[in-house]
Amino acid sequence: MLKRMNTLALAVASTALVTTVAWALPLQQTLSLPAGETRVVDLELAQGDYLRGQLSGNGPVKALLVDAEGAPVRHLTRAGDVDARVAFRAPQGQAYQLVLSAGDTPVQLSLALEKAPLLAPGEVNAPEMDSPQVRRALAALKAGQSVDEVWSGLTASGTPLIEWPQDVPEAELAADERLVTFLWRGARERVLMLGAPGYEHDPLFRLGNSDIWFRSYRLPSDTRMSYKLAPDVPQVAGTEREQRVAIMATAQRDPLNPNQWSPDGLNDRYNLNSILELDQAPSDQLLKGDRPLPNARHYRLSSERLGNTRDVDIWLPEGVEAGSGDQVPLAIFFDGAEYQSRIPTPRIMANLIESGQIPPTAAVFVSNPSRAARRTELPCNADFADFMAEELLPFVVDKTGLRFSGDKTLLAGASFGGLASACTAYRYPQHFGLVLSQSGSFWWSPADAERPEWLNAQLAKSKRLPIRFYLSAGRFETDFGESGILNANRQLEQILQIKGYPVKLEEFSAGHDYFHWRATLGRGLVHLLGD
Repeated sequence: MLKRMNTLALAVASTALVTTVAWALPLQQTLSLPAGETRVVDLELAQGDYLRGQLSGNGPVKALLVDAEGAPVRHLTRAGDVDARVAFRAPQGQAYQLVLSAGDTPVQLSLALEKAPLLAPGEVNAPEMDSPQVRRALAALKAGQSVDEVWSGLTASGTPLIEWPQDVPEAELAADERLVTFLWRGARERVLMLGAPGYEHDPLFRLGNSDIWFRSYRLPSDTRMSYKLAPDVPQVAGTEREQRVAIMATAQRDPLNPNQWSPDGLNDRYNLNSILELDQAPSDQLLKGDRPLPNARHYRLSSERLGNTRDVDIWLPEGVEAGSGDQVPLAIFFDGAEYQSRIPTPRIMANLIESGQIPPTAAVFVSNPSRAARRTELPCNADFADFMAEELLPFVVDKTGLRFSGDKTLLAGASFGGLASACTAYRYPQHFGLVLSQSGSFWWSPADAERPEWLNAQLAKSKRLPIRFYLSAGRFETDFGESGILNANRQLEQILQIKGYPVKLEEFSAGHDYFHWRATLGRGLVHLLGD
């Protein structure tokens, strides 16, 4: 005890008074520390106990844990801190002490501490089982039914399970909600979900002690999304990004979901996406049709300003003749390869033109020289905007022999492409008067910026420009960037409305997903180009 007190005395030698108290856990206490005073709280912890809580005050406080010998184990605050989170797992069972010391000024402290409840070895967190089918499956397992029989019963109608409000009265679903349960069988350690409705790679939960995994979501009835499931994702030794990217090692289609989509025309299980379209999902009728369409003409365009070369494809609809000198609307799409494959834009535009919803419109698809170039060019790069206005536009005029006016020239893209559409129009509104953004990354700011949403701030403080906007975002897009795509788009809409811009924001029950963008692109085209 003498050694402990001596060591503790060294730790608090600068204080005038030391008082020891013994409070039982859990505790919720408020205490006053006069200037220069130290309060010592005795804590009995068993090996492996997890001590957690919060310390907050109205002035700087020094807080540390000491062991049974009085030696400092963990400093909880740094110089000048007025609050701290307590998170400590006891490496040994012994009497610890929490030492709280005031500096030159008195401090009023609030202290909340508890021993957190821990799972038993092999136990996992069991979420509330809203799904009656999942509850019955667990009860059957506990009653001795084999895993094979339980799995067969769960998946008899395929996956995922979709239950309506009348199927789950105890869950109190709204009339426009469905309970959707995703399932997997066979993983040893964990199963993660890639895609909406979560972007933090949501884990599935083990059903009892079986190799069946499940996760349920309450989803709006207009949900349209694609997804993959990833069993036993490797837990790599690396950066946070390297660990996150590791999901691609095992992410694959849901084997019992018959509804699948091949974004890139590759049909192995790792490249196929499973899809979920609930009963009120947006129509994809604009994707339909088998009438042959004029092929886009393919070109290579070198940029002196950017110092690179890229693919540019130009598509003219029936009735628009190259070299005619006619003036027609022009739609320019970033991520040009994806907007011809993952999103069959020429077919969508042809169907809209044939039905009279938009006038005959020329389309240009601007591809990226590389993935690295996309990350540097699309996020509000002034040189890239100059390329669009000073190199691409004259190139298109030369190759088509058509005329275009800025008020009928549209820039369109998704994610960084949506951001690039708005940034380029902001720099050259006389050339690009229409902006169509799908899940635009308006959370973005330069690395040296003091706040997120750089473009939003520029538009807020500049005069109104001759630009019309169509914005769309997914209701599940809350985790991209610092502020999230959905919130950043909502903020941009408000700024544009205040500034007097013509703007429309549509929100969809979807994520950051080409499968959703391909069904809703036509809505933006009609809004900006239609009568």
